Amino acid sequence: MNIALQEEVVRFARKAAEFGYVASYDGNLSLRGEDGIYITATRTLKAEARIEDICLIDIDGKLLEGSRNPSSETLMHLYIYRHRPDIKGVVHSHAPYSTAFAAARKSMDVAIFPEVILDIGPVPLAEYATPSTEDVPNSLAPHVKWANGILLANHGLVTTGSSLEEAFYRSEKLEHAARTMIASQVLGGPVPLRRCEVDYLYETHLAFKRRGILLDCESVDHPSCRTIDDRDRLVCGTSDEKCKDELISKTVKAVLKRL
Repeated sequence: MNIALQEEVVRFARKAAEFGYVASYDGNLSLRGEDGIYITATRTLKAEARIEDICLIDIDGKLLEGSRNPSSETLMHLYIYRHRPDIKGVVHSHAPYSTAFAAARKSMDVAIFPEVILDIGPVPLAEYATPSTEDVPNSLAPHVKWANGILLANHGLVTTGSSLEEAFYRSEKLEHAARTMIASQVLGGPVPLRRCEVDYLYETHLAFKRRGILLDCESVDHPSCRTIDDRDRLVCGTSDEKCKDELISKTVKAVLKRL
């Protein structure tokens, strides 16, 4: 096994415990390497994870190296890797605020925070599935090909990324967003961005990308590269004519500025 990759999984397993995203043996993390998939072993105490707690398996789940059995949620990880060749890291956690949404069976696909919209995209809710069974990957089927974060009803959260680091920090970003959305209920609840505001957000982001500041969409699968699909999946506030006029005016000014 690649010790550096084992250590990377250990590092983020400990972070998950440190940040309060898992308790005791909860949750599981994995990383796709050239020689297979590195995944936490079943009943790994994340706060005290060691390299001995990391297994190496192939895409079919066969144990290649390691003295322990891989996570009981291995089927979910393998399902994601099979359907998303761009994904190199998966984090499944029980982060309390995100899991509160999952427990209430509420998705996080409302257009609230620009950073979440652009970096992660809409976060759907998968139907309830009995943990550690084939029902879990089956519940991801409607979402896995486009979602970078999925809430698991009455269970938790799974995030993905082009690296384990990205997958973990997407969990962190979603947990912070979930906490803020719940806190905002005291003040009447969050106000969704209007469709025209989301449109302008995407247009501005893509303008930066075209200038080479952000992403190369020909080689990177990312929410901002799939703007039409993601935009259609977001729940936005209603746009009025004034908002639409503002969008047109801003777009024209932005175009003229780039000429």
